[in-house]
Amino acid sequence: MNQVEQWFSILQHKRLRISDFSDLDHLTERLMVFVEEWNAHAHPFNWSTQSEASIIAKCEREAVRVLAT
Repeated sequence: MNQVEQWFSILQHKRLRISDFSDLDHLTERLMVFVEEWNAHAHPFNWSTQSEASIIAKCEREAVRVLAT
């Protein structure tokens, strides 16, 4: 997962729910507030060798599953 995908995932979990918005203006306002808050406290995403190993293992399990079908 790249950093853009990670950022959108955080945005979705923290701010976006389908039923939260009455109109496009409300959605735009909430997005801009989130961007301002994020930029005020921005930090790089930290990747560890443990997370890398976990991702590779997941990919390998999926590859085995696909090949088995």
